[in-house]
Amino acid sequence: MFHARLKLGPTAALVMHWALPLYEDGPVRHFVDHLDLSSGDELLSRCNQVCVWYGQVILNRKHFIKSLVKELIEAEPGRSQVVILGSGKSPLALELILECPSKIDHIFEVDISGMNEKRRLYEITNPEVLPRLGCITADIASPDLKAVLMEEDGYRLDLPVIVVMEGISYYISQQVLKNIFSVFQSNRTNRMVIEYMLPYGEVEPARRRISQGIFSIIQEAAGINEIQCYTDEDIGYLFKEAGGELLASYSMREMELARCGATRFFDERRKGWIGCAVGRL
Repeated sequence: MFHARLKLGPTAALVMHWALPLYEDGPVRHFVDHLDLSSGDELLSRCNQVCVWYGQVILNRKHFIKSLVKELIEAEPGRSQVVILGSGKSPLALELILECPSKIDHIFEVDISGMNEKRRLYEITNPEVLPRLGCITADIASPDLKAVLMEEDGYRLDLPVIVVMEGISYYISQQVLKNIFSVFQSNRTNRMVIEYMLPYGEVEPARRRISQGIFSIIQEAAGINEIQCYTDEDIGYLFKEAGGELLASYSMREMELARCGATRFFDERRKGWIGCAVGRL
């Protein structure tokens, strides 16, 4: 039993600070209210000095990715499995189980640490979802990732998998990303939703200072040497190399339009620095 809220690391707390307006009430808000975001306060203040409206980027991204994953789940004739890589303390798995209860067989959340604590948090806040939720402690960069999943109770080879990679492609090498693609290779029955940072050359010069400023703060806080970037074509090639295909790629303009119904900050594609793609493997 928790005697206090579950403390997040600074960068995770920062992202959750920005995302809070998405979780207004109900079981998901109950879950989020058990998270301590205080370690992200200083980072939030520093990021606000770079771009006071940066929260809109995170809100648009999270809303869009959840919508894409739900579309993929609903499009399957039967039930699916969902694997969320680098899930952290994000409530996405909880949202999906609550919103698509008849279409999801299992959701598996994978991260290198904190998964036991997350499971205990589910036990306190939403125990009814636990039979279909796996919290797996594993390094997504490990070549043994496939074996780890295969050993997990409930993981089925006869069901399609929808893989979610949100907020993590920046921090892993291209070789690790290729390995992840290979882990989920199938006869094109599996799908992946992946979000990624675009090279600065793809972004309008006036906007580069925002992404450079925010990500340099995050990079320093997380102790990361380099932010990995990809073009839409790069991502398409990774799907092709894994025997699959890119189905669609989206810009921040489309993410904002989907959530807000209008484009206030990203009325042109080159004003954005994040891409999101869906492909089959």
